[in-house]
Amino acid sequence: MKVCFYGNTGHFFTAFVAKDRLEDIEFAAYCPGYQGEDMGQLLLFAGQAEGRYPDGWEIHARNGGKKEPCIMKRYESLDTMLDEEKPDILIVDNRFAERYPAEMKAVKRGIHVYVDKPIAMTEQELDELYRGVKEKDLVFWAMDTVRYDAWYYTAKNLIQGGAIGKIRMVNCQKSYRLGKRLDFYRYRKYYGGTIPWVTIHAIDMIRMVTGKEFLSVYSQQSTADNGGYGEMEIITTSCFTMEDDILATITTDYYRPENTHSHDDDRMRVVGTEGILEVIRRDGDHEVRLINRENNGTQPVKQETPPFIFEDYVHTIRGCGQQLLNVQESFRNAYAAICAQRSADEKKIIELKNAKKLYD
Repeated sequence: MKVCFYGNTGHFFTAFVAKDRLEDIEFAAYCPGYQGEDMGQLLLFAGQAEGRYPDGWEIHARNGGKKEPCIMKRYESLDTMLDEEKPDILIVDNRFAERYPAEMKAVKRGIHVYVDKPIAMTEQELDELYRGVKEKDLVFWAMDTVRYDAWYYTAKNLIQGGAIGKIRMVNCQKSYRLGKRLDFYRYRKYYGGTIPWVTIHAIDMIRMVTGKEFLSVYSQQSTADNGGYGEMEIITTSCFTMEDDILATITTDYYRPENTHSHDDDRMRVVGTEGILEVIRRDGDHEVRLINRENNGTQPVKQETPPFIFEDYVHTIRGCGQQLLNVQESFRNAYAAICAQRSADEKKIIELKNAKKLYD
């Protein structure tokens, strides 16, 4: 199975960290996602360059933990790479608001797509993309990585097993260090928005643990005091109503201090009729805490181990994946994020159509 890369702005490295778990797979070629893009991070994970790894990924360095370099051919044109290499999978990780054209080029050629979010910036793009994916019967996944974090995977299993009864409310937090960001973060036409780039992870977390869809959303955002990053929203909030009268909130910020023990401080609190479950960082590690009739929350729950996301993606193409994620979930998350971003831009409540009917 041949894999090609287009850009390296975000979570492309999730493919590298899973590579040594996959048989008969070749990382064959790559192409910059825009003129002048530095492909150093991709070459770093391929074992062809030296440098600093993204926070927390040092242990997965060098071709998925191995020391052998992964030699890939460089192209300057996506069309040329796709036509000459004829890959089975295209990994799309260019500038956030420019994914759609690259995705469609792959879809029209019958190539499976593994793409960082956001996968689309408008409902029209999303609908056209979905029709193409279904017509070609492709496995198209967004890099909704939280489903494959052990702590959220454990939380989902506990909740679905009835540990806290009927869900009534979910509160999520996404907090990142700002650090030094790529220049395109300054421009909405390239960046796309903090909600579809960051908040979408919490959107996925909420949909994953509840198994329910959003009905409406009201979002707010601010670019004030954003470290000189122009149009980039540095804080956002989103309030959702959901099926079964569930309420959900998400806050997102880039204000996490640089001297903290980790890049992110992600949290989730799920309130049920028979208990409360929390996922939170303590002393640098994520913990799952459960309060119900049998647990008082003083001890963390033992976490279960999911597969790597790209491992599950490839196995799904081969017909043997666990499919913690799928095509429909990728599109439903994107749809919710598009609506939440539109709410913030238009400063009004947005009603969501039934996503299960839209992408089924």
